[in-house]
Order: sequence, then structure tokens, then C-alpha cells
Amino acid sequence: MKFFRQHDLLQRGLVMFLLLAILLIGQAIILPGINPEIAHAALAKRTYLGLLGISVGGQFKLPTIFTLGLGPYMTGLIVWQAISALDLEGINRLSLSQTGYLQKIITLVLAILQSSQIVRYLQPALVSGTQIGGVSFNKTFVSASAMLILIAGSMLTVFLGEFNADKGLGGISVLILPGIILGLPQLLQKGWKLHHYPLTHYHLLVAAGLTLLVVIIFIMLLQIELRIPVQNPFLVDAGRQSYLPFRLLVAGSMPFMFSATIFTLPRSIFKSSLDHNGGHWLLQLTNPQTGIGILMYGIVLMFLSYAFGLITIQPLKLAKQMKENDEYLINVFPGVYTSRYLMQRFLGMATIGGFCLVGLGVTPLIIGLYAPGFENFTLYFGSVVILITIMQSLIDQVRALYTRQQYQIF
Repeated sequence: MKFFRQHDLLQRGLVMFLLLAILLIGQAIILPGINPEIAHAALAKRTYLGLLGISVGGQFKLPTIFTLGLGPYMTGLIVWQAISALDLEGINRLSLSQTGYLQKIITLVLAILQSSQIVRYLQPALVSGTQIGGVSFNKTFVSASAMLILIAGSMLTVFLGEFNADKGLGGISVLILPGIILGLPQLLQKGWKLHHYPLTHYHLLVAAGLTLLVVIIFIMLLQIELRIPVQNPFLVDAGRQSYLPFRLLVAGSMPFMFSATIFTLPRSIFKSSLDHNGGHWLLQLTNPQTGIGILMYGIVLMFLSYAFGLITIQPLKLAKQMKENDEYLINVFPGVYTSRYLMQRFLGMATIGGFCLVGLGVTPLIIGLYAPGFENFTLYFGSVVILITIMQSLIDQVRALYTRQQYQIF
């Protein structure tokens, strides 16, 4: 134990791998009272579930203890950030413990909603007369117990993530890593479930080359930022300047986490009714192999770039904080002028960064019109950039811990 206390990096690494092992084991334990084959067929019809599961660390191929993954938590976090962006006085007065408590309530509510939807999809797979301990239960009990297990599994996943953030490496987002890595081959081969991308030696070589190119480009884009000079005239060292960094990719990889799910959601939910009620236009609008569908996917990516970027930067709230801290932008009047200036700079960076993401996501779709199967690279590249973001954070933390461990004054 003394050895581990002296090697914090090793201890945190072991904690991270242990928690990932627990997550993978839980995702292999199928819920009781459910026919796995029928359940798999029922969930496979919902394309958006498979795409969402890869992005949030869930398991939507089969109903398991950790099927929901971090879905409720991540959705709740977005909701909370959106509420915080409103800059309400009552929200700003909350303590850290109160904020954490409210976030958990939001996560629980979303877990209840998402688990009820999953159980509804699983109705054909529920086994009537399921026996547990020699006692037979009807479908109502099996349905209720499945929902409770899904909710408990979701909250346990959040606990594992928070424990990893405190004692492990990579924070809560590291729990998404296994799902992304294991899902890459599936996304490349049959991501949109329209055409298969062959996994021959030649095609794998092409995929490897394109992956390397995307990794290099995305890492370069992550390093680009606009530095806005800031000055505080009331400090002793008043001549010293600091700056506000506005990254080109202000939303990071978040747009790719949810773009495919949002894009395919209407098609997955309403497909049967649209086929019989003249909804051909909506099917075309959500088809990644039509011109209008490609345009719509680009619009979804662009919208999410603005939305997540605005939630992350919060220019209006940032201007208010600068005024309270006696910080000013050089050659810009404080107050409303600072707010306008920051909003303009945010919109400029978000627009350029959004077009970069749109180019990355839409280009494979356009090529896929002439080379069926290539459109799957859109989803594949999306997972790759999410993986890059998580790994970059993990590497930065490992480097910091290693440097601290090696640091000696004398």
C-alpha cells in the first residue's frame, strides 16, 4: 500500500482500469425476464439508439444493467449548462453541493424517462411467467423490474464516473472510451445501415490513411485559438496583460456526439407511419444518401456547433464576470459594448469552426453518393474526433501527474 501511495499515477491508472472492467462486466449482464434474441431485433430497428450508445458509453444492442450508460448524465449536464447560461440570480447563488444535488435530480428524471422508453421498445421481448427463486412473475412485474434496474444502472454509472474523476484518470468521460473503441469497426462497416464498407486489405489501408489524416487535422484545429487581450488597471502590475482564449472549435467534439442521433431520430420513430401517410419528404430529409439529406445533416452539425459553443463560452455571462472582476478589453467600453464584442468574436470563431466540422462530416456523405459505403466514414470520423478529445484530456492529466511526481526542489 505504501508503494501505491508513493506512486499516485499508477494508483489512479489501476482505479481507472478497474472501473472500466466493472462497466464492461455490467454491460454483459442481460436483464432478467427478457428474451435476448427478440430484444436484439427490437432494439436494432432503432438506428438512433445504436449511434447514441456509442457516443454516451451505453449498450443498446442488448438490454443490460448499464444499457443507458452516461446518456442521462450527459443530457442532464447539457440541460444544466443551458440553465446556467441564462445567468439567473437564484442559480448563481447556489453552492457547489446544491448544484451537484440538482444535477443528480435532473439525471434521475432523465434516467426514468429514457428507461421507460427502452422498456417500451422491449415489450415484445418480455417473457411471461418468468421465475425468480421459484416464484413466477407476469409481464408487468418484469417490465417494472427492468425499468428499475436500468435506472439504478444509470445512476451507478454516474457514481463510477465521479469516483474515477476523484480517484482515477480521465474524469467521467473516460467511461465512454470502451464503447467508442469497440464501436469503430461497426461504424466503418455499416454505420448508417444503408451500405456496407468492405473490410478488405485495400479498404482497410484506405481507412487507416484517412484516419491518420483526420487525426492530424483535428489536433491542429484544436490548437487554433483567438486570444483577446484583457487588462485589469487596478492590479499592482497594471501593465501586464492577460487574454481570453476563444478556441476555433468552441464546441469541441460535442456536435458529433449528438448530430447523427438527432438526424436519424425522426426517421427511426416515425418511419412506419410516414410510409403510409405520405411522409416521403421527411424520409428524404433524413436520408444521408440524398442531396437534401446531406444538406440537413450539415445544418444539424452547424446548429450544434453554435449551441454547444454558446453553452461553453457564455459570452454575456463572461462579460458580466469581467465587469465584476474589474477586467476590461483593450479599446472596448465595458458593459453592453463588451458583451457585443465577445458575442461577435464568438460567432466568428463558431462559424469558422462549425464549417470545419461540417466539411469533415459532409464530405464522406457526398463521396458516398458515388461510392456506396463511403458515407459510413461520417460516423466513423465523428467517433474518432470524440476519441481524440477524450485521449487528449487523459494524456494531459497523465503528463501533469508524472511531472508532479518527478518534481524535486532539491
